[in-house]
Amino acid sequence: MSVETVNRGYVYSGTPTSDEAESYFHQCFGANRLMYNLHTAHLYEYLEKNGYTIGDKLPTFKEMGMPTVKEFKQTRMNEEGNKYLYEVDAFASNEAKQHFKKAISAFDKNAFKGQFKKSALKRQKTLGIEPTFRDLKGMPKFHSRKNSKLSYTTFNQHDNIFIDENKVLHLPTARKSKLSEVTIKLNTHRPLPNGSRIKHVTVMTNAQGKFEVSITVEFEMEVESIGIPAVERILGLDYSQANFFVDSEGKKANYPHYYLVMEECLAKEQRKLSRMVQGSKRWERQRLVVAKLNTKVVNQRKDWLHKKAYALANRYDMVVVEDLDLRAIGQTLKLAKNQQDNGFGNFRLYLKYKLEQQGKYFVKAPKTFASTQICSDCGVKNTALKGDISTRDWTCDHCHEWHDRDHNAGLNLRNYGIRWIDEVLLAPLLVAA
Repeated sequence: MSVETVNRGYVYSGTPTSDEAESYFHQCFGANRLMYNLHTAHLYEYLEKNGYTIGDKLPTFKEMGMPTVKEFKQTRMNEEGNKYLYEVDAFASNEAKQHFKKAISAFDKNAFKGQFKKSALKRQKTLGIEPTFRDLKGMPKFHSRKNSKLSYTTFNQHDNIFIDENKVLHLPTARKSKLSEVTIKLNTHRPLPNGSRIKHVTVMTNAQGKFEVSITVEFEMEVESIGIPAVERILGLDYSQANFFVDSEGKKANYPHYYLVMEECLAKEQRKLSRMVQGSKRWERQRLVVAKLNTKVVNQRKDWLHKKAYALANRYDMVVVEDLDLRAIGQTLKLAKNQQDNGFGNFRLYLKYKLEQQGKYFVKAPKTFASTQICSDCGVKNTALKGDISTRDWTCDHCHEWHDRDHNAGLNLRNYGIRWIDEVLLAPLLVAA
């Protein structure tokens, strides 16, 4: 038994306690968006003046002479001559800078590819408009104020963020703000851990325009390590388009396909929306209807994934999955809709942290591991299955054993987990001995 410091996030729906508090939140959302756009505009201006070669990495802040957050704030004034960015939480502006840095780092990792967006290539083909560096995939782009999903993050300093006995969250404001503090009533469907300390809070709106609050807390938790000899219950999970996954015991997850169930209703409501004048009152009411249906699908999916991951984490000591390139599958014409509906990527994340919280093991088999092609009985590789996803069962030419494709892959992943224990966990102990 060991005590570890754990960070965990909790998301609650919330309602601002006053019109002034709601207005302040929207001011913070705007400050976050504006600061990000100011950084983006400076980047574009630098690239246009100095010339940007497709395939090169973006310049650093020092190279492009990026102004500081303070300098950006000094330049923004309202009609009354007030520097309005000083009237909102400073973290709303500072976090925008950090997000912009992350966007540059993400772009630099794939800058050498020099790939343009599909929309830019289509525009070039139909209208003859040549794409520019702004059309490159991953290039930081301006954030629109029309985006319904708005957010800002603030950090706890000297316990200036707390939840009172009435489940009201108190948040700090800027010194020049007319409000000394802002509050938002939380719908705490589950309590925060005992003895936890709030580290930072993100206030955001969903597609319906309703407020949500993500609270990250830090607390100490006792983690009981099961030990290497106690790793007995090992499960291999093979991803399945039809069944979500098939495990090494031959069981299928049977994911309910919430989006496919809702698809007909969604299509009907979206057709109504498409016939209305964009921006009108009727259009806005119908947009909320569509957003409500989409939100329901998201919540159903998330609830199912959490419950399934929780059940597996409680039952098994180790779970082995494939290291699939889900983004590549999501770009496949025939597989994309189903893959994006089931949320297998989030499921792996949920399963990982739920296992590790109990001192158990989550293992990813490398992409080079051909779990589908290897015979789980004799170990001979059937190369004829490479790239063939239509064959759902096959017979080994060497041992003549019949295999269900997904069940066989689950068994191979389980066997990989057994070898992983010997090679990764036990080998260092034997060398040290």
